[in-house]
Amino acid sequence: MNHGGARRRQSFLLLPTDFQESSRRALLHGIKLATALKTQLTLLHVIKTPTDLSHKAPDSRSLRSLRTSALLELGRLTRTAKERGVSALPLLLYGEPIGCIVEAALRGHTDMIVMGTEGRTGWDRLRIGSTAEGVVCQAPCPVLTVHGGLAGDVFRHPAKVRLKRMLLGTDFSRDAGSALHVVRDLALKLHATVRIVHVSQASPDNGHADRTIAKHARHLRSLGVEADGVCVPGDPVETILTQAALYQADLLAVGTRGQRGLSRLILGSVAEALIKRAGCPVLTVRNVGA
Repeated sequence: MNHGGARRRQSFLLLPTDFQESSRRALLHGIKLATALKTQLTLLHVIKTPTDLSHKAPDSRSLRSLRTSALLELGRLTRTAKERGVSALPLLLYGEPIGCIVEAALRGHTDMIVMGTEGRTGWDRLRIGSTAEGVVCQAPCPVLTVHGGLAGDVFRHPAKVRLKRMLLGTDFSRDAGSALHVVRDLALKLHATVRIVHVSQASPDNGHADRTIAKHARHLRSLGVEADGVCVPGDPVETILTQAALYQADLLAVGTRGQRGLSRLILGSVAEALIKRAGCPVLTVRNVGA
């Protein structure tokens, strides 16, 4: 996955972690992706401090204790990744989490951020709420959000992570086009199948949408990706979630765009709602040139 320039460069995945269960599952997905994409994995933990401290080393006893604990845990996670054959580096920063994550992604020329989220009360809230939303809105690269898992989800090994069935929700915007390109590259690397879904809310005549969906699917098949598409009427969030369940999707992808200082997602609240409610990881892709 190379988002810029003709010259090939080292690609990177950034995995922010708070050492909780959702981050553990995100690590499994990060290892799976890093293996398939042949990328390096950077494991980032942010110790929240006043913004004026920025990335300076802590000088209080409590912060020194947090630093020691974080370095030990980062070391453990780094060894776990390396034991799975993935090149991994630990990174500890101090400051405001969203800003640190976005800055690390920019400085590291990151191809994708993989981070954990945790639902509450039927997935209607994110445990790290504003952090995940802020990163999705501001990240200079695609963001894969991975929730902590439903009850009974006990897999503990990257080999058991399935990323074989991908569903792309599209509104035919430039952002959705960017998401299609990312899904295409992932599907080729992971030997995954793709279903493209367009949700029609207004016009009963979906001829143009059907033709566009079919064109996208043909293009993917011409590259060797098993793909199909469907145009379905209904509410975007509910319909995409239903289609993802019917398809038994391992990954759900949508395009996003920041508004007014990147404070909101433009697919209405569609992308935000999908992140909170989907029963599988959600890949959000923003057209950074928009």
